[in-house]
Amino acid sequence: MARGLPFTTAGLTALIALVLVHKSCSREDNQHCPPSSCGNIHNKRYPFRLKSDPQTCGDLRYSLSCENNHTVLYLFEVKYYVQVINYNNYTIRIVDSGIQKQNYYSTPAYSLNQYNFSQQNVSAYSTYQMTTTKLDPFAWWYSKVLTWSVVFMSCKNPVNSSFYFDTSTCIDNDEDSSNTSMSHSKRYVVVGTTDAKDVEDSCTVDQTFLTSWPGNHDPYISCTDVHNELVYGFELSWLLDDCYPDDANQVHCFSQGK
Repeated sequence: MARGLPFTTAGLTALIALVLVHKSCSREDNQHCPPSSCGNIHNKRYPFRLKSDPQTCGDLRYSLSCENNHTVLYLFEVKYYVQVINYNNYTIRIVDSGIQKQNYYSTPAYSLNQYNFSQQNVSAYSTYQMTTTKLDPFAWWYSKVLTWSVVFMSCKNPVNSSFYFDTSTCIDNDEDSSNTSMSHSKRYVVVGTTDAKDVEDSCTVDQTFLTSWPGNHDPYISCTDVHNELVYGFELSWLLDDCYPDDANQVHCFSQGK
């Protein structure tokens, strides 16, 4: 038995080394698969993959589809068109498939807000991103908000607030007049961070969407602005939880001790 111990130890060591090499090679293979393209999204690479790619390519959490020459992301079982994948800042911009660029009356079919991406809901994406700053040496990282809300409300009474935009001039009159419940209410849009305390007493939230449109950061918006907010879509980061890019655009994660 004593003569068998060195062989057993050597064999176990070789087996562990083989497993580690296999895992390392698999991870390397995943990151070095040939780039794929679909529609206006070219040079798609790790962590993203098309569902038609080999299983060893990319990260399965970031699987995309190619449908009718459109790159598609299904998020919470809702179909979104991918507009841009930015590998420089680790974000992907998507827009609801129900939005029509030439139709000012089109709205997303499903509501979505930042809480869908909270820790209570398992998602491979985030609406914010941790990043570093040299402006304040005592605040070496901060959370960069990538998206904000577009909230559609119905109010029984008129609201006198610069933050509430009256959408009566944006709604298709024929469609609006056919809905008697809507005809007795005023419809408003509020853009930005909106909490329950910000909703007027006579108002109820109809739908909530996300946007990252950079064209307007003040409360004085127009019908065109509202449409642009929806058409532009919203950005999400695939850097999660404790990961952040440094000044050299290299990713570090606390959990990996880097």
